Amino acid sequence: MSNLHQLNILPEQRTINLIASYSNDFERDNFDYPQLLEKLHTTISRNHFMDQQDNAAWMNHRGNDYLANPKLFAHAPLTYLCAFLSELFKNNQLDDIEKNIEPNIFEAILKRLNDFK
Repeated sequence: MSNLHQLNILPEQRTINLIASYSNDFERDNFDYPQLLEKLHTTISRNHFMDQQDNAAWMNHRGNDYLANPKLFAHAPLTYLCAFLSELFKNNQLDDIEKNIEPNIFEAILKRLNDFK
């Protein structure tokens, strides 16, 4: 498991900024959840977003707290947000994410990521 309190595990700032910019998708009248997931997946894959980090244990323990209560994302540290996104897309197919994760989860994550731009 990675040490989530080390800043050197974070992806590049430009990648964080790009992912955070996807929060604008929620403002559109024609919001397309599958399209948002595809954009996130593509960006995370192409930029090797924390792909060298293993945060599966954290995701199983703490990530479930965030899934159960998305309001926790409002005060989450940047490392937690990145670990959550990384593990989610690393270990799940897009169809499974779409079926099992409500859009409001991503809205909360992306809104909080904007605080770190």
